[in-house]
Amino acid sequence: MDRFACPTPDRMGRYRCIDDHVLCDGFIDCPNGEDEDRQACMFYKTVSVSRYIFRESFRP
Repeated sequence: MDRFACPTPDRMGRYRCIDDHVLCDGFIDCPNGEDEDRQACMFYKTVSVSRYIFRESFRP
């Protein structure tokens, strides 16, 4: 499991780290909702699927 830092701090000035499985899941986890940005999610989902296909191609 990977963790990602939200690009903006919360009201207390702290930066949150979120698990990769909550990125682009339809729920806002970062203070300004960056984890649900449409363009970023399109890229993230494309890369995630490509990584999965690549990884599975090496399984016996």
